[in-house]
Amino acid sequence: MPWERHFLFVALIAATAILMSCGSSASTTSTPTITVSCTPTDVIVLGTSQCTATVLNLSSTLVNWTVSGTGNGTITSGGLYTAPTTVPTNNVVTITATSQVQSTLTATQSLTLQQATAIAAVTCVNPATNLSASTVSSGNQLACTATASSGATVPVNWSVTNANKLGGNIGSVSAQGIYSAPLVPPPGQMVTITATSQALATETMSATATVVFGNAVLSGSYAFSLSGRLPNASNAFFARAGSFAAGGGTISGGTEDTNQGGTPNTVNNTANNTVPASPRNFTGSYSIFPDGRGTMQFCEDISSACPQGSSAVTAYFRIVVISPQQVQIIDFSSPSSASATTTAGGEIISQDPLVSPNSKNLSGTYSFNFAGVSTTAVEESVVGEFASDGFGNINAGGPGAPGEFDIDAAGSVPLAATTYSISSNGRGTMKLAGLTFSFYPVSASRVKFIEIDSPIPPVTTPDSILVGDAYKQQTSSTCGWGMNALNGPTVLEISGASSGVAIADLGSFTVAGTTGAFTGASLDENSGGTISSQVGTLSGTYTMDLCGRGTLAVGTHSYVFYIISLPSHAVLQEITSGVVAHGFLVPSVGGPFVDSSLTGSYAFRLGGTNAAGTAGQREDFLGQLTSSGKGTGLAGTLDLNDFGVTQTGVAITAGTYLPVPAGTLRGTMTLPIATAPSATTRNLVLYMVSPTLFYVLDVDPAPAGMAIGAINNQF
Repeated sequence: MPWERHFLFVALIAATAILMSCGSSASTTSTPTITVSCTPTDVIVLGTSQCTATVLNLSSTLVNWTVSGTGNGTITSGGLYTAPTTVPTNNVVTITATSQVQSTLTATQSLTLQQATAIAAVTCVNPATNLSASTVSSGNQLACTATASSGATVPVNWSVTNANKLGGNIGSVSAQGIYSAPLVPPPGQMVTITATSQALATETMSATATVVFGNAVLSGSYAFSLSGRLPNASNAFFARAGSFAAGGGTISGGTEDTNQGGTPNTVNNTANNTVPASPRNFTGSYSIFPDGRGTMQFCEDISSACPQGSSAVTAYFRIVVISPQQVQIIDFSSPSSASATTTAGGEIISQDPLVSPNSKNLSGTYSFNFAGVSTTAVEESVVGEFASDGFGNINAGGPGAPGEFDIDAAGSVPLAATTYSISSNGRGTMKLAGLTFSFYPVSASRVKFIEIDSPIPPVTTPDSILVGDAYKQQTSSTCGWGMNALNGPTVLEISGASSGVAIADLGSFTVAGTTGAFTGASLDENSGGTISSQVGTLSGTYTMDLCGRGTLAVGTHSYVFYIISLPSHAVLQEITSGVVAHGFLVPSVGGPFVDSSLTGSYAFRLGGTNAAGTAGQREDFLGQLTSSGKGTGLAGTLDLNDFGVTQTGVAITAGTYLPVPAGTLRGTMTLPIATAPSATTRNLVLYMVSPTLFYVLDVDPAPAGMAIGAINNQF
């Protein structure tokens, strides 16, 4: 049938096609190929280029890599080429890829080697002004760049070191070349900022920068206190204490209590002398000089901003920065005058940020040291201890319990139970020993106090005026002290009045064991310009009760003390007949005192009486001093308030010091001071508390006056 023939024909064609597809041995073979690509093709010395081989039509794509010539660099099995440290005479190298399964199959890529771009300059600018700068102040920045001779920026890595190789906090530099200075200059003040070529580690260039103090060194909350005299008010005693927030040259949120002598004494300058007195609010400003000295101003009884030069300024000060946590301060005159209304000195201390305005800030036993004037306006000292439960209660003192105090040389008296409170602004009030105080916590371990008692008219009998600090006793149990409370090298510092003249003592002794006796003590005294020094010749004794009160005798001097912490840290009151004085015992570490002990930059403040010699003619001065650690070449600048007559920027040149006797904590110092109308030299005795703190006593005979204070290391 026709359709059958047609079907057979189609089937034969299909079968033939299938047989040809399955049974044929014919094939087309592709030729193996290899290509190489490297990125980049221009390579700086010590730079790299990643090479990749592409192999087609082979059973394996693996290759071996080689680079032509010796000293032309290296290449890894993964194709990463690293250029040599120097460019060879022929700066073109050949990279070859060879198939691992067919050695005749190769491909090449040429690379051009180039020398690294030389750093021609490292330039640092002040980001605020975009002007070249080699000096940077506390916490501020310099923006540094490395450039070639063409002016193009060179990619570099940045680093910073102390130029004097003295270590310390030198700040930091970012990958972008932004140098951030520390808050306190490093030793020697100089840092080296180095740019290192990213292409060639041996290609470097540096710039030096001088780090100085600036306004940023002060930031956060601070408590302060000062005490002194009023030159224009019959030498009346004056004190202030308070707290404020500082930052960027501005003071805000200030709260303070002031108390000045008179008939009657006036608390806070309130019109009605209300009891308890209301605190004063203030704002203000400050400016820190490169050497750490500076100015500070308060605008009292206002809450608005008060920049420098404002007509609202009511109090002027001179300050010197020890650290971001500690500042020395004295009252001073306005910039347009050389006459100050107050002569007073004190300190500013950073407040612990964990201190919050609630009663739990005070918990434990505290030793306190208050000083000022009595109701009869004569020198007064009150030392003692109180125990707080942390909930607004002061426990009653008595046998076997903490809570007692000593006024002048009258002996210990138990404290009565009382209460205290702390307001939302951080200011507290407390009744203590029958007196009313306001207080400002520095931390859970330290509190600043000022008495705010003032008679309410028509009463005209003045009250006492006391100011000072309380320190938490560092003991694991209540009334857990023993004879080991005094132990090791100890420095004694005390000042006050005797027979109508100012008196101050510095000394040292070493306690070994718990026998209650020691020998080889030293004591230097300035009593109204009468100088006495007994070096290494005195013996002494001490006693100690379990609750922290002790007695001490050094030579013919007698004292009572309340311990703060081990070893030998205590508040101190002299009870020698005819003497009213207060101070501290502090442990000495790092001795003996040698030339190199006094190395670096130091802040100092001393206070006492001027050449008039009476206890009321107060003198305060502070400043900055630089020592090379060689006993000579002391230099610096001071600001002086001589009973209301002020001088600023007074130069100190060619000062000297000497450890005397060698191998002890004691030394002597001479400071030539360029004061008007003629130059003078102050002679000092130093006792080493540590390499960062020295107590200082002026030992110039009358009529030079008397001053005592401290030298603190800045950097």
